[in-house]
Amino acid sequence: MTVSPVLSRKGKANEGRARALPTSTEVAMREFLRLSLCAALLSGCGGSGPNAPGGGGGGGAGFTAKIDGQSWQAEALSVSAAAVPGVPGGLVIVGAQTTGGLTRGLTISLYNVAGAGTYALGVSSDVFGGTGSVGEGTGSGAGAQTWITDNTGSAGTITLTTLSGGRIAGTFTYVASPGHSNTVGGTRTVTDGSLDLALSGNLVPVPANVGSKLTAQLGSQAYNASTVNGVGHDPLGGPGLQISSVNKDHGVSITLSGVSAPGTYALSNTGGNARLMGAGRNGGDAGHCCWGGGNTGSDVGSVTITSLSADRVKGTFSATLQPVPGKPATTPLTVASGTFDVGLQ
Repeated sequence: MTVSPVLSRKGKANEGRARALPTSTEVAMREFLRLSLCAALLSGCGGSGPNAPGGGGGGGAGFTAKIDGQSWQAEALSVSAAAVPGVPGGLVIVGAQTTGGLTRGLTISLYNVAGAGTYALGVSSDVFGGTGSVGEGTGSGAGAQTWITDNTGSAGTITLTTLSGGRIAGTFTYVASPGHSNTVGGTRTVTDGSLDLALSGNLVPVPANVGSKLTAQLGSQAYNASTVNGVGHDPLGGPGLQISSVNKDHGVSITLSGVSAPGTYALSNTGGNARLMGAGRNGGDAGHCCWGGGNTGSDVGSVTITSLSADRVKGTFSATLQPVPGKPATTPLTVASGTFDVGLQ
């Protein structure tokens, strides 16, 4: 019987089930983000195609925050809040302020957002939420630097109180880490964020099987997955479920064979059904690699499915997982308060 995969520090399960965005969706988001960043830094990138940010800004309280404790308020001409064409629940909010020759811009990119609520920042496009970034540069764009929320699953949050009637309003906070080409280093901490803006474009509906969330307490560490993938069958293609999740430092995977209805299922690797849970990421230290996954024969715990359809599974989980032989971990891992809401492919 195939067992649940151990997750690698590359962010993919060994069995390679990480789900990419459809090509058209990926292209739409990439182009929209490029244009948004240009607008935020006023770097003169040019271009005014159909995916360019437009509208927004007027008639609301605006777009404000503190960056490392310094007050920031987006200038009216730089502000845009727009739905992203071709991206389910996709939104981009940008704004910039220039003081003393330095332009500082904020960009918040969201996906799988269907309405008001609180969403994580520091997650990938298969999770409910998005990313937050800070850009700094001169008016010409020279020496531009970018900081972005790391894929911890918990680099920040945005709470949307209004997302209807052509308006978007809410509050946000996040910590952004240096981008790939950043030469300054350090972090940028965004606090007391507030937005109330006109929203241009039409929000693309979120399909029933798109968007996921998985959280747990792994020993002393709170775990919020930044990437989650779900499959509506067991490893051999029969009835069951496979869920894999990771963030920058950790991972959780669940495999349930012979499961087709809500209920509570004890971990087991006998009787022809693999009902397994694994935690950790290959390459991690003793605090992050690796436990369970059917490799020890003495894991104890259960998964409770509260809702199950062809498109989505919801439930809870808990366990005590034993260290995987040959991996850095040497003591059992307590998994508590686990919850999941996962779209199935």
